[in-house]
Amino acid sequence: MRGNVWKFSGILDVDWEICSYLLVRQLADNGPVTEEMLGEHCLVNVDPDFPKKVRKGDFVVAGPNMGYGHDHDHASMALKGAGVAAVLCESSAPYFLRNSIDHGLPVIELPGVMAAVESGDDLEVDLRAGKVVNHTRPGSELTFTPLPDFLLDVLDAGGIYPMLKPRHEGSADR
Repeated sequence: MRGNVWKFSGILDVDWEICSYLLVRQLADNGPVTEEMLGEHCLVNVDPDFPKKVRKGDFVVAGPNMGYGHDHDHASMALKGAGVAAVLCESSAPYFLRNSIDHGLPVIELPGVMAAVESGDDLEVDLRAGKVVNHTRPGSELTFTPLPDFLLDVLDAGGIYPMLKPRHEGSADR
């Protein structure tokens, strides 16, 4: 994956900074809520123009405890719907990490990432090799434990739900 960095410091709570839970409830009153709908409101409480500026394939870089708060999955959906390819953070809240993987959004806990990158940097992330290369700062490379094959399979499928759908549909024939 290759894209630009959007760096955010401070706490990024799932129900406030990433995407307002009140907004999700309002949208749900009109029918099913999609990732794309949520992406239009992603991180607007931190940067009102973020959904207009982010490009498909870009990365969000955050500090400790990314996705702090409740176990609501709309924050992961909003990031993915905005086009974010992956989240790189000092650490993440366990629920946020799990929900993100479930929705096909990689979250990489990478201590030191906040000091190693700046907004606008051009990054290349290799989940299989466990490597982040900063093309803006030659010679700058970070490593992490490569993701196991079963998680890569979930991410390649676009999340756990798309991965399991064919299996579920096939079970009706038995």
